[in-house]
Amino acid sequence: MVYYIRFLKPPKVQDGKNGLVSISTLISITTDLGDAFLAEDVSLRAQLLAADTSTVLQEKAISWQAGKRELLVSIGPVRHGLTKQSIILAIGEKTGLVDDLGDSTTTPLVISGRSASFGGARGTTAAKLVERRFALPSDNQLRIWEETGNNIARHIWDAALAAVICLRNTINNEAAGMQQLQTRLKNGGKKALRAVELGAGCGIVGIALAQMLPRCTVTLTDLPEVDEIVSRNIQAARLSSGSALDFQVLDWDEKPSDDVFGETVDLILVSDCTYNADSLPALVRVLGYLTDVSPQALVLVSLKRRHESEAVFFELMQAASFSVLEQTGLSLPAPYSETDSIEMYAFART
Repeated sequence: MVYYIRFLKPPKVQDGKNGLVSISTLISITTDLGDAFLAEDVSLRAQLLAADTSTVLQEKAISWQAGKRELLVSIGPVRHGLTKQSIILAIGEKTGLVDDLGDSTTTPLVISGRSASFGGARGTTAAKLVERRFALPSDNQLRIWEETGNNIARHIWDAALAAVICLRNTINNEAAGMQQLQTRLKNGGKKALRAVELGAGCGIVGIALAQMLPRCTVTLTDLPEVDEIVSRNIQAARLSSGSALDFQVLDWDEKPSDDVFGETVDLILVSDCTYNADSLPALVRVLGYLTDVSPQALVLVSLKRRHESEAVFFELMQAASFSVLEQTGLSLPAPYSETDSIEMYAFART
């Protein structure tokens, strides 16, 4: 499993003596669910960046030690003049702080984090947000904002990272065993492809698809609580030629609207939505609604098995006449040079 830099306390400017100030924050490094802390020593870099140019203004080497639950980070003293402009505090394993999503050998164990801008007209304390940047093909960057609170619906999950890797590799003809998915995406290059993401959260999977695949329209769906963060991420997206993104509220327990189900779709994206066994009947029911309108749609499911009850999902899918057309596995790094397996399935209605 990968781990994520979390800002427990947003970065802020603290006044010192002789016109000097410091920048401080409190961080943690946890799993996607926030239920475990990194139990391995890791060397990190804290960088103070100019918000408009990403120029490094000051940096500091810091260390996370196994057994810690939090780490106080302070950069300074710095000249007060530096904080009169908008600045960003970025923390990660390497310089540049743009993480690669390739495989277990290139994806970092610790996913970097950047604060919201602060200083100058922005005020002395950053907003309770964290931005993650990932490298995509053709020098494209995937920029995803999360909230720093405990609401996991507005965080990135491991299986979503794996889904992005799978889509990237498939588009680049590097995904073994996913021919049906490759055919669907390649056909999308000849005609406009329409995709829907269920339980989108921050929207990382659907946004990544719209940044990598030309002529692709993606509708991100989730509960109203994610509207603000997903809208921020849509605004930050650098879309591929002819591609588009939008967000629609979709509660699996309510009757769906025509905004989501009024048109046929080619691809349905589902990542890390099987962890809650109580919601699985509603999820499968929504997939049934979608494939009633779009019987040829391919359903791409990315999941990280967290408990045995997730097996119910496959039973419900079979009962609803969904069959697995193909499957593969992807690895993400884990502590002590181990790897963590993420499962990918392509379903179709039969």
